[in-house]
Amino acid sequence: MMNIQSILLFFTIIIGCNCTTANNISVDAFIFKESSNDTDTLRVYQNDTAVFRKEEMIVKHPETKPKLTIHYELLNPKDGAYYFIYNEKKQLVREGKYTAQYKYEGIMYEQGGFYNSKTYFYKENGNLETIHYQEDGRNLKTEFFDRDQQLTKIRYFNKKSSDTDKIEVYKKGKLKETRIYKGFKAYYTVKAGA
Repeated sequence: MMNIQSILLFFTIIIGCNCTTANNISVDAFIFKESSNDTDTLRVYQNDTAVFRKEEMIVKHPETKPKLTIHYELLNPKDGAYYFIYNEKKQLVREGKYTAQYKYEGIMYEQGGFYNSKTYFYKENGNLETIHYQEDGRNLKTEFFDRDQQLTKIRYFNKKSSDTDKIEVYKKGKLKETRIYKGFKAYYTVKAGA
């Protein structure tokens, strides 16, 4: 009986791990499986060097000033795991399932990535600015928020071309109008409740 309790205690410690690195950065792994179809859920931080490799680059586009950008590469990603990725300010920057291979419309993509994910962008003051959704590795929609954290508009994309299909405009959190695009800048407007 004592041996079984020791084994259960060992697995409880291994499964619910909250480790702290030298930089006082915690990495939490919540792994709970009832069947082989369940997904591991991992919460990781971009400034943890055991999880991410950080690259600083200078990007220069035509007619703009050079800009310092930071790129994070996920080291040894776990296939099939659902990741919650946080930045150094402990803000959620991405969530999604990592897939080593992905099949879309009969084409197998061998490069691993977050084919179904949400990416969060923040303003300088820390408020949420946008949430960008991807489905099947294609742009799906982007939600925009104001300084009061209220939804202001949603831009929907065509999954094949990434052109804008429609934009829903919100005022005080309620749908005001929908702009349905026929071309690059050609659209017609449908008022809410019309």
